[in-house]
Amino acid sequence: MLIRAALCLLLVVTTGFGQSPTDSLVDAAKTWLKNVSVGSRVELLSSTDERFLATTPAGDVLVRERLIPSDTSQPVQQLPLMELDAPLARVIGETGVVMSRLKPSAGPVLNATFVFVRRQSAWKLAAIHFSPAGR
Repeated sequence: MLIRAALCLLLVVTTGFGQSPTDSLVDAAKTWLKNVSVGSRVELLSSTDERFLATTPAGDVLVRERLIPSDTSQPVQQLPLMELDAPLARVIGETGVVMSRLKPSAGPVLNATFVFVRRQSAWKLAAIHFSPAGR
């Protein structure tokens, strides 16, 4: 009886903790990839830091305004839908890093590094680097 009560208490206490910081980082990366694949301007603006930088596989560097124009008459640059493959995530203070292979719906596999900053308890994407995956 005492063991059963202890297990129930442990279950109740641990369910209140929610996601680990690294799990929330991976979820933030997945959500950002989903939103950029469909051009969700409002969601991308709210989840991307104002100082955002991106490096493309071709070596181009983009700022947030070029990827997600604030002028609503200009389209958001969309990427093909991509899935994270075995992501690794680390939290260092108010900074989070996710590294993963990306499997796009079309095109070659890529390597990606996402750098997030925590702003008011939410992760904002500050930088992303895409590069061709080695064979």
